[in-house]
Amino acid sequence: MSELKKPPLFPLSGKAGSAPAVGLIVKKGALVPATEADQNQLRDLDLSFEQPVFALIDFEQKPGCLKRIHRLGQLLVDQVPMFEHLDAHQAIKVLQSMSGAGCDIVSVRAGELADLTGRECQGDRNALVPVFQPWSLSPSSLAGAQFERLLSQLCRYVAIEIWPDIEPDQIEQWTDQVHRNTP
Repeated sequence: MSELKKPPLFPLSGKAGSAPAVGLIVKKGALVPATEADQNQLRDLDLSFEQPVFALIDFEQKPGCLKRIHRLGQLLVDQVPMFEHLDAHQAIKVLQSMSGAGCDIVSVRAGELADLTGRECQGDRNALVPVFQPWSLSPSSLAGAQFERLLSQLCRYVAIEIWPDIEPDQIEQWTDQVHRNTP
């Protein structure tokens, strides 16, 4: 069997033009239509049996995921001196940068990094330094499962580096119990 190569992305076209969003659910390791309407939408695309289809996967948003992460930030602002001058969102961005959780790794010239931090560059100003760049936490950029995973990673980092006597699960529970008014 030949290797399947991913084609360039183009919008699918069915009988009615562009393909509609189709709800899928995971069943025994496969994605299947979530509802009868989704099944009909797939049928309208007139796909062939075993035809390869490439799709962008988007996840259902879970309300409250972003609030839970911000409540962790507020907990740090209220309880940890190094975060007290920040708001909840800024605290999470700093925590992401410190931990590397929910970040991309980017390269910055050492001289630019020194200038940004107000420090003297101790070597080659053109040398590249890897730094963590936090992801956006907007609900349109992260799925519910990604929010949950990020919260878990951040709580684990806090448990190891900030409150070593406390388990990550306990920190996560605290975020659910306090600061209900955090945006």
